[in-house]
Amino acid sequence: MFFSIRWRLVITYVIIILLTMSSISTYVLDLLEEYSFDQEEIELLTRANIIANITSEYVKNKNKNIIEQIVNALEIDKSIRAVVTDTEANVLFDTARTGNYTGKVFVKEEIVEALAGKEDVKRRYEDEAGWFMNAAVPITKEGELVGVVYLSTSVQQISDFLEEIKRSLITISFIVSIMIGLLSAGLATAISAPVEKLTGVIKNMADGNLSQQVKVNGNDEIAQLGMAFNRMSERLSEQEEKRRQFVSNASHELKTPLSSIKILAESLLQTDNMDISIVREFLSDINGQIDRLSRITNKLLKLTKMDISENQIEMSEINVTALINEICTSLSPLANKKDINLVLNLEDDVRLLADEDKIWESIFNILDNSIKYTSPNGQVKIALETDVNGIYITIKDNGIGMPQTEANKIFDRFYRIDKARARETGGTGLGLAIALSAVQLHGGDITVESMEGKGSTFRIYLPYEIV
Repeated sequence: MFFSIRWRLVITYVIIILLTMSSISTYVLDLLEEYSFDQEEIELLTRANIIANITSEYVKNKNKNIIEQIVNALEIDKSIRAVVTDTEANVLFDTARTGNYTGKVFVKEEIVEALAGKEDVKRRYEDEAGWFMNAAVPITKEGELVGVVYLSTSVQQISDFLEEIKRSLITISFIVSIMIGLLSAGLATAISAPVEKLTGVIKNMADGNLSQQVKVNGNDEIAQLGMAFNRMSERLSEQEEKRRQFVSNASHELKTPLSSIKILAESLLQTDNMDISIVREFLSDINGQIDRLSRITNKLLKLTKMDISENQIEMSEINVTALINEICTSLSPLANKKDINLVLNLEDDVRLLADEDKIWESIFNILDNSIKYTSPNGQVKIALETDVNGIYITIKDNGIGMPQTEANKIFDRFYRIDKARARETGGTGLGLAIALSAVQLHGGDITVESMEGKGSTFRIYLPYEIV
């Protein structure tokens, strides 16, 4: 519980406010203490110097009566004890009612310092009486040291006042910390609640439910995280749906040729003395079904290989014109079978630095796709052009075409527009994905324009140099 983000935020906020309030309180107390005691020190020294100046002549003559009269006339605060001594620390006058030192030697550290010619002020703590401030100044007459004025007053009230301020600041800090703690708990809940919801949704997704979505409010970083998660979830759901469709379609496609192979093989095994021509026909049919299975598995392997070795291409100079002619030759039996006319319009001897196998695969898959989806007696045109940037290969057919909204999806893996027709043509939804991947490895691109019932035009761009 206390390791959650919510509680860590609350604890962090409370610690920060406590440290801040503590620093402020210490600073304020130090300023008050310094100001209060400085004022008291100035007042004591001023009074002491006044007494020293007025009584200097009488202290030199040790006239105790006049000294007493002068000090009493000054009406010194009753809380201040005034002591006047000669140079031997003998007390000439003492205002204290109890513990009066008149006629006695009165030795204090401050008096010793004053007898050495220095003003001195000290703050002391005396048992039971509390804090006192003591000041002593030398009395001089015509440059001669004749005695000392010693003043002492209680500063316990100042200490008590500062202690009260300290307690008040501690109370305020405690109240503020509680308020900040409550406020930060609310803020932390507001921040962590969406994260906790997102965590719960992710856990559900980990259990296999990929269609999870989170409710997004606002446009802050957490909301953007939620939107990114929703996009990822949608993408995963789409990919999972395509995967399931592919498994279903592939299972159906694989089942049919396997069933045919099993029936043909069983017929060969169960029929004695079968005519050799029929045997050859059966073997030819089996071979055709095996080829069909091989095409599906080969396309999967090629696509996987491109994913694993995405940046591993073997560059060499290739003759693109000759390459297209070879591809057209290999596909001419398929075109002839459907009476499709292949029209070539190629520039002579176009050369390019590229991976020949990948470029061959890309052009082959698109041309094969155009022939398959062009109706009998149709036409497929292949053009090769160049400019200063690179080469352009255009493959245009007058086949069944597709809606332009679908044209942006056909390069996705396993995507097929018409699943029933795809089964007839033996499509897996991988050929165009392989083509685009191969071209993009060379820094190029493939675009498509299509109209349903009118045909499709694929345009392959390959740059002279890979950036």
